[in-house]
Amino acid sequence: MPTITQGDLYTATLEVVEHPPLGVPALDGGPREAVVRLAGQRSLVRILDGGDGRDLDLVLPGGYRHRHGRVRLTAHRLSEGVFAIKADERRIALLRLRDPALGMPAFDPERNHHPALRPTRPLRWRRGRVAGMVSPWEALRLGVQVALPIMAQGAVVRRRLGVRLAALIKADTRANRLLARLRDRHDGGPLLIRIPLRGWAVIPVKEADVRRVLHGAEFTPANKEKRGALGHFQPDSLLITRDPELRARRRTFNEEVLRPEPIAAEIRRKAAEEMATLPTDGVLTWSRFNEAHWRMARRIVLGDPARDDEAVTRLLNRLRADANWFYLRARKTDVRVAFQRRIERHLRRAEAGSLARVLAQTRADPAVHPEGQVPHWLFAYDSAAIATWRALALLAVHAGPHDPEHLRAAVLESLHRWPTTLAILRDTTAPTRWRGVTLPEGSVVAVITSFTDEVPFSDGPAGCPGEDLVLLTATEVLGAILRDREVGAITRRSPFDHFGLRFAVRPRER
Repeated sequence: MPTITQGDLYTATLEVVEHPPLGVPALDGGPREAVVRLAGQRSLVRILDGGDGRDLDLVLPGGYRHRHGRVRLTAHRLSEGVFAIKADERRIALLRLRDPALGMPAFDPERNHHPALRPTRPLRWRRGRVAGMVSPWEALRLGVQVALPIMAQGAVVRRRLGVRLAALIKADTRANRLLARLRDRHDGGPLLIRIPLRGWAVIPVKEADVRRVLHGAEFTPANKEKRGALGHFQPDSLLITRDPELRARRRTFNEEVLRPEPIAAEIRRKAAEEMATLPTDGVLTWSRFNEAHWRMARRIVLGDPARDDEAVTRLLNRLRADANWFYLRARKTDVRVAFQRRIERHLRRAEAGSLARVLAQTRADPAVHPEGQVPHWLFAYDSAAIATWRALALLAVHAGPHDPEHLRAAVLESLHRWPTTLAILRDTTAPTRWRGVTLPEGSVVAVITSFTDEVPFSDGPAGCPGEDLVLLTATEVLGAILRDREVGAITRRSPFDHFGLRFAVRPRER
């Protein structure tokens, strides 16, 4: 039991003692969850869902008015964190305090205007009173060394200058060192940060905590910031679906469509044809490779006639650039409608050997919105291009066989060293107990991917449903490049800056 501090919030259990009925459901029923603020002569207790669908607020000592009259209640301290609640002289309940509760979700003045529910002074947390609570200076360093580089690079579409600067200052290394120091300083965390206008943020720094976030039902992938970003171009996608039942149906649909087996031969053919347009002698740059990769991606997703429809990619990238600003930039409905119409025109064709054909052949109810899943498939292929390009850098430096197994391993190693998803975001769906504290509903949890050893495609119920498809495509692309070329890196830059990677290529001797 933590040391009780006047004015702070705690979760508690209300254990009702057998007594004559008072006509108050919360005090006549069984055990209840409660939130308590102890403040001398005005201690507050909110009993969550008092049995009649409503929370019950008590001011101790004080009273509670109900339809049969007035019940006089008093609280008496029995021991540290344990209080007896009496009606007149009869004990009717025991109140046992458990953990500190972050924030004030249970005392929302928008729902209850009792004047006593407004604290006489702001609730403040002193360093060391809550495990993992970072100091203001540590919070500032996390913002500058962890959050700012992620924002500068672009969470949805990479900014060339931001990536270059992050590579020059070795931003990921600096961030990982800071997180390691804070992990040791705070006994393994997780790290708790108070963000103005957002609430509580959590950074798990132990693998067990990361696994809990990725697998726990109390953490939703439809995070507020993620919805603000991806809503610019894929508002109906699986990734930001909040309703669990609809999310499950959309996931089933994505898993069925994104199975690589039905179009594996077509992926191999299209990868070979597009990579054949790259130079076999001279210098291979990111821009040349990216153009070829986008042509291939449009053919795989939408069909061969979409190969030269560069407007699809331009519109998508324009929307993704806005998405980098989350809620801070207005949504361009006209651009998104134009983008969606071009996609739907290709989908109506349902070209054989494409995901568009598989989509057309897969049954789904209208609520799933099959067409609304396609923007994310195109978006994912951009990350696949970055991972493939970095994997080529590994293969250029470390000689080895070029069979599919080793090529696939190179892609996974690339994603492990330089994750294309810079942070995995989750929101808590209910008050969540974690290491002695209770996080309010809506708290944001950020897994910094460069600091974790978790799998590259996330994990748990929100793991990437197209993982096998992406890995197959990346493997075929690398195989097609290396089949006819010998590749050597000609830049000293880290593969972290994929824009600056260049390769010297020459025909492979037969």
